[in-house]
Amino acid sequence: MDTSVVHSNPWFSISITEIAAQSWYRVERSDSAMIVGRTPDERILVLRGTRDTTGSRSFYEFPSGAIEPDETLADAAIRETREESGYSASSLVALGSFVESPGISASRCHVFSATLEATHSAALEPGEDWTPSLVTLEELWALVRGGDVIDGGTLAALALCLGGR
Repeated sequence: MDTSVVHSNPWFSISITEIAAQSWYRVERSDSAMIVGRTPDERILVLRGTRDTTGSRSFYEFPSGAIEPDETLADAAIRETREESGYSASSLVALGSFVESPGISASRCHVFSATLEATHSAALEPGEDWTPSLVTLEELWALVRGGDVIDGGTLAALALCLGGR
């Protein structure tokens, strides 16, 4: 068995493992953290934006991002939510985690529920184009049914959040 890195950048690396005549590619990247956040009036925070991998149409996602080496899971979730939406998260409860794409990577997304409060403007990174929206649970389900939520992480987080109901 021979494994080597065939691509690397600041966000992920790709390796190939060869056994006899068979090759497997793997993506190695940091785990991520995500928040399913609600305001005191029970509205749920979603971000509307585009991703270059899915074309020019806007879709909705929960705030999430990579866990930095010096961060706790909860700290990463709080930071990403603040940066992407301008909302501060508190009263975090761990809901669980999932492997984002087990066929090619072992990276895991850690999901939290939280209470949100708008405190400042978003601090988006270059290339990010997120617009925060607050929706009711019924409106969120309508977005899911309408094909406006296609992010597997958001759908998995929603399942973790509502699984106990």
